[in-house]
Amino acid sequence: MYYLMRLLSRTLGLLSPTALERLAATLTFFVFDLLRFRRKLMLQNLDRAFRTTKSDREKLQIARAAVYNFVQTLLETLRSSTSPLAQNIELRGAEHMRAALAKGRGVYVLCFHMGNWEAMAAKVSKEFAPVYAVMKTIGSPGMNRFVEELRTYNGLHWIKRDKKGDGFRGIREVLAQGNIVGFIIDQARPGEPRLPFFGHPAKTNTSFAAIWRRMQAPIVPVHIHRVGFGQHVVTCEPELTMDHNKGQVSEDALRNSQQFNDVVERIVRQYPEHYFWFHNRWK
Repeated sequence: MYYLMRLLSRTLGLLSPTALERLAATLTFFVFDLLRFRRKLMLQNLDRAFRTTKSDREKLQIARAAVYNFVQTLLETLRSSTSPLAQNIELRGAEHMRAALAKGRGVYVLCFHMGNWEAMAAKVSKEFAPVYAVMKTIGSPGMNRFVEELRTYNGLHWIKRDKKGDGFRGIREVLAQGNIVGFIIDQARPGEPRLPFFGHPAKTNTSFAAIWRRMQAPIVPVHIHRVGFGQHVVTCEPELTMDHNKGQVSEDALRNSQQFNDVVERIVRQYPEHYFWFHNRWK
C-alpha cells in the first residue's frame, strides 16, 4: 500500500491544476450524484443547521460544493510531495498568532474540519512555529506510513499515543518548547455531553477544555477556505478568553466547550460550502 500511494502521489503531481479540477469535478459527480455517498446525511445536517434560512435547493448546492471541495483537498494533499501545501496561501490575522506566541507558553490552535486543514497546518507551521497534533493511525501500516511522511514533509507533526498518558505528556512538551498544538474539536464523541450546535444538542468533545484547564496556554481559532485549486486563505482570529473559576471545573469545561461550538458555528455559517458535513454531529 505504501508504494502504491507514493506512485499515486507522483502521478497526481504530473497533472496541471486545471486537469486536477476536472478530475475533482468528475469524482464529485460520481460520488455525490451517482453513488449519493452520505448525501442523505449531509442534507439532514444542513436541514438542522440552516432550517428555513436556506431553501432545499441551496442546501443541495452547499452539499455538492462541500463534496467538491473535499475531493480537491484529497487531491491537493496526495500530490503535496511535489507541490507543497503551504504555497499559494494568503495569511490573514497573523498578528493574533504572533501576539499569542509572544507570551512564551506555546499556543493551542482551535481548528475543525473545514477546507484543507492539512494545508492550514502547513501554512501555520511554516509561518510561525512547528505544529503538532494528537492523531490516530490511518488504515494499514503502509497507508499510515505514507500519511505520516506526507504530513511531516508539510510541517504537521504527530504526538504519539502508544500508551495511556502519552498524549498529555506530548502536549506538555510541545507547549514548553513554545510550539503549537492543534485541536480538532468538531467530531461527536461517545459519552460526551450534548451542547447546542446550530441550535440543536450535539455530542461535544470537552477534552480540549479539560486539558486546557491543566495546561493553560493561549487558544487561537484558525480556519481556512478555498479560493481555487491549491489556493487558500488562512485566517487567525483573536485569542479566546476562557473561563477559569475556582471550584467550577465541570462548569467551566461546559462553558468553554460551548464557546468552541459557537466559534465553529459562526465560521461555518460564513463558509458553509467548505465544511465537512459528512460527520453526524447530532446522532
